Amino acid sequence: MHKRLLSLHIRTREMILHRLATHGSDRGGSLLEYAAVIILVGGVAVAIMQLEVFNEIPTRIATSIQEVLNPGE
Repeated sequence: MHKRLLSLHIRTREMILHRLATHGSDRGGSLLEYAAVIILVGGVAVAIMQLEVFNEIPTRIATSIQEVLNPGE
C-alpha cells in the first residue's frame, strides 16, 4: 500500500511540474474574461447614468463657487 501511494505521489508531482513548466505563463485573458469585463463596465456605467450623478455635479460646483464668491448671501 505504501509503495502504491508513493508511486501515485511521484506521478502526480511529475505531472504537475511538467504542466507548470510548459504552461507557466498566462498569455492573456480569454474571450470570456474580456466579455465579463465589458459587461461589468457597462453595468456600472448604466447604474451611474440611472442615478443621474453627472447632472448634480455642475450644480454643486456652481453653488460652491457662489458661496465662496458671495459668502454673505
